[in-house]
Amino acid sequence: MKIFLVSLFASALMLLIGEVHGDPLTYKVAGGKVSIVHCDKKASGELVIPSSYAEKPVTSIERNAFNSCSRLTAVRIPDSVTRIGDRAFRYCSQLTSVTIGNSVTSIEGWTFDYCGNLTSVILPESVTSIGKKAFAHCSGLTSVILPENVTRIGDLAFYDCTELMSVTIPDNVTSIGSRAFEYCGLKSVVIGDSVTSIGWNAFVYCSRLESITFRGNAAKHFEQRFSTASDLVKVFINRGATGFSTTFGKFPVIIQEKINTFSKFAAPFSLNFESKPGSTYLIESSHDLKKWGVIGEVQGNGSSVEFTDWREALFQRQYYRLKLLE
Repeated sequence: MKIFLVSLFASALMLLIGEVHGDPLTYKVAGGKVSIVHCDKKASGELVIPSSYAEKPVTSIERNAFNSCSRLTAVRIPDSVTRIGDRAFRYCSQLTSVTIGNSVTSIEGWTFDYCGNLTSVILPESVTSIGKKAFAHCSGLTSVILPENVTRIGDLAFYDCTELMSVTIPDNVTSIGSRAFEYCGLKSVVIGDSVTSIGWNAFVYCSRLESITFRGNAAKHFEQRFSTASDLVKVFINRGATGFSTTFGKFPVIIQEKINTFSKFAAPFSLNFESKPGSTYLIESSHDLKKWGVIGEVQGNGSSVEFTDWREALFQRQYYRLKLLE
């Protein structure tokens, strides 16, 4: 009997503070909460991270947990997760899409670094900061929607995202880190009205850049952050904005009436469809029917559901399609 009691106690203790190996995940249980510390490198396809383990909530993904899981193609992170550690998905070379739950507040440094096949990312409104090199070297990234609550974009955050064609910096962002968008394929940039600091070379070597739109005023040395862009770039500002002259560096400045602070479609596109209960639908968008990016996710309820695309219009034509996750 004594041996049995000791064995039982040891097992309970492991569940409280130890690491437990699942398939393909390794969990750490401590203080009534669960974190994911490792994923088997053989894991492949789509991975749905559970919201609970051993009747306890999964609240964090630890540093390097999925590093170099090169066979994963999609990851869905539940709302129970509040923290994703740095380098968590680094070198996941086949990862094409990530859906992040509504409780994560920060995308830490190097989180998706070198995820070269990642085409789109949906960040929840809970995210307030994007760390250093969070999405660096994501050469396939074509679309990223930055939540309105983001206040800081770190150094090199989107470095070398060569297919990222447009970005809108939300109005709550106050600082953009050095080299944040260096070597990106940006054609247009919209900068919110709260930005007071743009780091050195933040938009350097964006050779495709055609337009820069400022919703607010220009701070000192802003023009140097775009110094290597094409001579064909036009700068658009609000009437009454300060810190500008007739040119912005070498670029002509065009004054217009106040820009829509929400940067939305004049006539937003809405999609209605009959859904299956318990199903998840991804809404994808493309302007050329070749490259598609995820712009939203809808949960089916067994009846008609609606999705509205409020993004800024960047092309004359835009196409949409639904993808049902089995």
